[in-house]
Amino acid sequence: MKDATPSSAISAAKTRRFRRIIRADGRSCLVAIDHAAYMGGGPPLDAMHAIAAGRPDGILATWHLARSHAETFADCGLVLRVDGGVSELGDFAASDVSGILHSAEEAISIGADAVVLLVFPGTPDEEKSLQRLARLASECEQLGLPVMAEAIPGGWARTVEWTTENVSRAARIAVELGADIVKTVCPAAPEEFGVVVEACPAPVVALGGPRMDSEDDVVALARGVVAAGAAGIAFGRNVWGSPDPAALVARLRAAVHGD
Repeated sequence: MKDATPSSAISAAKTRRFRRIIRADGRSCLVAIDHAAYMGGGPPLDAMHAIAAGRPDGILATWHLARSHAETFADCGLVLRVDGGVSELGDFAASDVSGILHSAEEAISIGADAVVLLVFPGTPDEEKSLQRLARLASECEQLGLPVMAEAIPGGWARTVEWTTENVSRAARIAVELGADIVKTVCPAAPEEFGVVVEACPAPVVALGGPRMDSEDDVVALARGVVAAGAAGIAFGRNVWGSPDPAALVARLRAAVHGD
């Protein structure tokens, strides 16, 4: 019997872009190199070729890195950081003062396969980030561009605890507002990440957080969350802070994809 399902150009575009981030096995090894936009430092510029040499599935990058290192990262997916406008210089703002810096059309113009933004369910002004997500998701839907929401319950100040339940609820909220992929914290032991995955109807990747004691610990976290059902990882400073980023990315790829 013929497939009577109607096709859609927008759906086709989203499928192709999504596959550049989440691979055919349903998993992804992502490296976050978007820190300098708020830290004013972070990923060393001379580490870019080494990161790419490890063959990550994709990178989370700022506009500058996406534009200036296009050739370096041409073989992996691009998740463009589209929110921000704040920095760590001076005191942290008492409220959410971030904004959308780049539109969905601008993201497509630079070759992005997806966009990423932060959301903070549970903060006193949660509506700001949640409404940003919903508006951006609607815009991206019209263009076939996947959206990754970096869901941090209670924000970085942890106005709500990063319990398994709260992380799970934050991830589900992000998907309900339009996210296609969720990046979030590992609540405690890696095996508990399975509860987050079970509660979320979209792929979930774990962020790496602060520098760990050893690279074996970094790889163990990746293996642990994937064993619990995560779609993969999006690690940043533990990768670009490594003395050998290429070797660590290769180890993380093996941990995620079972190579």
